[in-house]
Amino acid sequence: MRTAARLLSVYLAGALCACAMSPARVPPVAPEGATSVGPFVPEARDLFEGCVPVPDSERSRLYRCEGLTVWLAERDGMTLEQALAEAQVRVTQRLGAGVTSVEDALPLAGRPWPAVRFEACAAGDCRAGGYVSAVTGELDRVRQLGCVARANARPLLARCVELLEYLASNGTPEGEPLGADALLVPPRLPWRPLAVPDGCQLSVSTARSGRLRCEDASFLWSLYTPARPAVTARWRSRSVEALWESLPGAGAVEEVSCQLENLDTRCSRFTVPAPEGALVVWAAAVEWEDRALFAACSHRASEAPFPAVCNGAFTLP
Repeated sequence: MRTAARLLSVYLAGALCACAMSPARVPPVAPEGATSVGPFVPEARDLFEGCVPVPDSERSRLYRCEGLTVWLAERDGMTLEQALAEAQVRVTQRLGAGVTSVEDALPLAGRPWPAVRFEACAAGDCRAGGYVSAVTGELDRVRQLGCVARANARPLLARCVELLEYLASNGTPEGEPLGADALLVPPRLPWRPLAVPDGCQLSVSTARSGRLRCEDASFLWSLYTPARPAVTARWRSRSVEALWESLPGAGAVEEVSCQLENLDTRCSRFTVPAPEGALVVWAAAVEWEDRALFAACSHRASEAPFPAVCNGAFTLP
């Protein structure tokens, strides 16, 4: 897969027309456990309050919180050492040169597990810091964990450990299993089904979120209920930040008028340079009845918006 498109697909998700599709009043897919503070099970809501889930893959989840990003992935056929090494590579790719690390151990899920403490600092000024670790999860899978805290701040690092402890012990705060068997097929928004065009892959599909990715285009979406304007604004902002920061060289974010699911809104739009041709990313959030929807669509800047993989969700006024 081409480099820029591959980087984008790490954090994003029959032929279809590019026309707008009005929400149909069909029985909704109930996002169980969803609240105004996030779509999490009761025992996780206080801990993950203010965190925004970002669809990652069928075997992994990422959460954008105030000042930090935390993730987990479940791996088959991998040792703890291999999972830890892979997690370190992920951190290096995200933070770039200048990352230093030391071997450590974290008390997770009732016992110490191998971990690496890392930081990105120069001349006493730290951009980030955090931990990666690996534990043995259910069904003999290895559960890979990581957390990146802005500015290597102590309070954020302490929260990292709290969040990693929950993920190590319980898995996703949504209470959803990970893996291909847990995919909701066909994917759908609560009011309409979505299609997977030829050559594209369904990598996340639940009642709350999904991600479709192709070689040079992708579409992701997340939902929560009940909708709250302040929560939706925060959710949109953090989701856009997560997308922008995941793409080295991404240009400035501009706000433009657009429609998402045939509802007028403002889109955040930015481009990402690539040898094969720049990518353009569109992202927006809307509220409809008691639900809020965040979606992002990416495609080659040389192509007219929007590709079939985005299922007609985005249109221009």
